[in-house]
Amino acid sequence: MGTKVVLSAGDPDLWGKLEQIQQIDPAISGGIDSIMLGRQLQSGDRPIPMLFRSGYEEVHQIDVGFCAHITDAVIDQDWRLTATSIDHTLRFRVAFSGEAGYVARESRVSDQSARCAFIVRPPGESLTASFKGGDVYRYCSLSLTQDYLRNTLELTDEEWPAMLTTYWARRETVMGHFPVSKASLTQAGRFFNIRLSRAWHDLTVRSIALDLLRLLFQDWQSARSQARPSIRITPAERSKLSKIREQIEMDPATPLTIQALSTKARMNRNKLHFGFKQQFGASIHEYQTELRMRAALQLLQTTGLPIAEIAERTGYPEPTNFTAAFKKHFATLPRDMRNSVQKRA
Repeated sequence: MGTKVVLSAGDPDLWGKLEQIQQIDPAISGGIDSIMLGRQLQSGDRPIPMLFRSGYEEVHQIDVGFCAHITDAVIDQDWRLTATSIDHTLRFRVAFSGEAGYVARESRVSDQSARCAFIVRPPGESLTASFKGGDVYRYCSLSLTQDYLRNTLELTDEEWPAMLTTYWARRETVMGHFPVSKASLTQAGRFFNIRLSRAWHDLTVRSIALDLLRLLFQDWQSARSQARPSIRITPAERSKLSKIREQIEMDPATPLTIQALSTKARMNRNKLHFGFKQQFGASIHEYQTELRMRAALQLLQTTGLPIAEIAERTGYPEPTNFTAAFKKHFATLPRDMRNSVQKRA
């Protein structure tokens, strides 16, 4: 069985555990370059102050060249980690709660609703991950090497998206998203509901991780095969799309229809729909739902408002529709999320 490292609130030896994680996570195998906590650069000769306000992060080595991160925690304060890799690496991340950002060269990516973020990196490439203090982070990620796919799993280039082979051959750093299937979301959600003894827990994590890897490759290949060609958007149309996004951000609870928006903006419906998705990486409905879910999560975490009232405040007059949307987004019920937050407090 592979190595397992657990980080938790009040952990006294974070530097030691980060060094252990470096040994099993391909994404940081080249070393941790820097850690910023709040506005303070951390140094190895001093203990790192509290990273998690509550909760945990587990890092499991599934095999050499393949590890899984499982995080369900409240971050104490803003923190940023920069590290390098020594292999060609691929990282998948499925997030149910908490917005993390990643930067390498000129590439950037952040978590988005109902999507899997992917990061492809060549050897020696530096990557910076940023997290927001006070936020609840509930996500899982898979990190693996090209060597693991080819030599351990013995997959051929035809068994993963052709774009992945191209990126690695060109030594490019590429980040992006693709929609994940219901099967993948269900499988990823299983990480947070294991109630077994330690040995069976770790074996179950391994089983879930391997099957989730298979499902995510299927989703990625399907997304590429269904991709639409780029739509030409004029500067004037880009401005209109930006104003629509600002309108959604100002009041995400207000119902919107493509027909009403296209009439007001004087844009073709298809160009409005696909142009928005091309420019901002999500459809208008996906973007609005993401903002509604963030608002709902904030209210669940910080108020005692009834769930029915939270539903109405976030644009769901019918509570059952809100519950269904919340469960689809976070893979848990609103009441269970609230109970989880209260237990951490």
